[in-house]
Amino acid sequence: MNNQKPAEINKSKTKSKLSTSDLFFLSFGGQAPFISLLTFGTVMISLVGTQGAFAMLIATAVVALNGIVVNRLSSRFKRGGGYYTYAYYALTERLGTSTGWVYLAYALSYGGTLLAGGAYVLYSILRMLPFTPAMLLNQWLLALVVSGLASALVIAGVKASAKYAMVMSTAEMIALIALSVFFLRDSGWHFYNPFTVNLSPSLFEAVVFGLGIPTGYGSIAPLGYDASSKSIGKVAVAVVFYGGLLASFFFYSLGALNFTGNLVQYLLSDFGIVGAIILGFIALNDGTLGGMSYILANSRTLKAMSEDKVFPSILAKDVRGKPLYAEILIAGIFTSAVVALTNFMGLYGVFVILGGLAGIFNLFIHSSADLSLVRITVKRAKKHWWELSIGILATLVSTAVLIYSFTGFSPIMMNIFLGWIVLGFFYLEIKEMLSSTED
Repeated sequence: MNNQKPAEINKSKTKSKLSTSDLFFLSFGGQAPFISLLTFGTVMISLVGTQGAFAMLIATAVVALNGIVVNRLSSRFKRGGGYYTYAYYALTERLGTSTGWVYLAYALSYGGTLLAGGAYVLYSILRMLPFTPAMLLNQWLLALVVSGLASALVIAGVKASAKYAMVMSTAEMIALIALSVFFLRDSGWHFYNPFTVNLSPSLFEAVVFGLGIPTGYGSIAPLGYDASSKSIGKVAVAVVFYGGLLASFFFYSLGALNFTGNLVQYLLSDFGIVGAIILGFIALNDGTLGGMSYILANSRTLKAMSEDKVFPSILAKDVRGKPLYAEILIAGIFTSAVVALTNFMGLYGVFVILGGLAGIFNLFIHSSADLSLVRITVKRAKKHWWELSIGILATLVSTAVLIYSFTGFSPIMMNIFLGWIVLGFFYLEIKEMLSSTED
């Protein structure tokens, strides 16, 4: 465990810029609920059919455990950097750096999934409109538009991002509740028991995809430079239950219809041109909102790692009160990755690949956070028995889901996951050898 004193760890040079409500809407926006439910939801339904609500409830329970872990850890570490900082000081510097390295890939894959998902829904809608210019049907161009908007909002400043998140997240909450009621009405108000148990690899794979829906707190955990740790902790738990239960209600209403097809096509066939334009606008803003949240999170993680000399120190430098160089670099990586991948495999292919990777990376970084809480509380187990119990349970659940779900993922996803970890190991070893040579 790192020997630096808590007083040194918790120093913060920046006053809080974000309120609790700002964080909630940023975190809810980080879920990109509309896009997540249309895209992740389509995959989940294709895997388990009417068990979608049950899979979503399991996913919410798993995510809630990790949300509580983040709540307890954020109260101890007021420095930004989130999962990287937790592991760096609670476990070892090497494990902390590895966790930060994996978080960079997690935020890129999850944020990239939301950007690609938003562009895919927009593309599906534009393709059905008779007056759409042919140029707007270029998938890579739509990926560039959505990624560019998200990047511009981040560079405009964290307060501008928060205001945008507040407006769009509120609109999405209203839209999702209205759609769920609409589905139930179409089913003839058919209510059923969602707790049907059929444990299978497909169910667990659906749960892993479901983990991507209520995990918006993953985008605010690194924002200790911009908000109080107390606010981050509160929102980390609240947003899981709010987003998870809203998603479960959405899947329940689809189950009432016995629906197993493509959600985007279903909505477009029901709502016509006017509805398509509205859905397209929501999709554009939702993809932008989700990508924006994770670009912010990744830039703060990169800043923390650069402060500790893992990356060049210039990336930790603040310009007008924010890590501008880190933001520009991360925004460029997000945009380049999403556009390049879209050019090779199309928006839906990008979504599926990055969505699966996001689920695997998600479980890895949360297993690290769970172990961090266990490591901190184990020496004072009598005083912190509740936190220790939560940490152990969350570690066991996250690890079990990670291992069990391996069989459900394609070899290419597993190779990318393992390859990224190996690449990080070589990077750290080479950096350490160069430092030793200079010394």
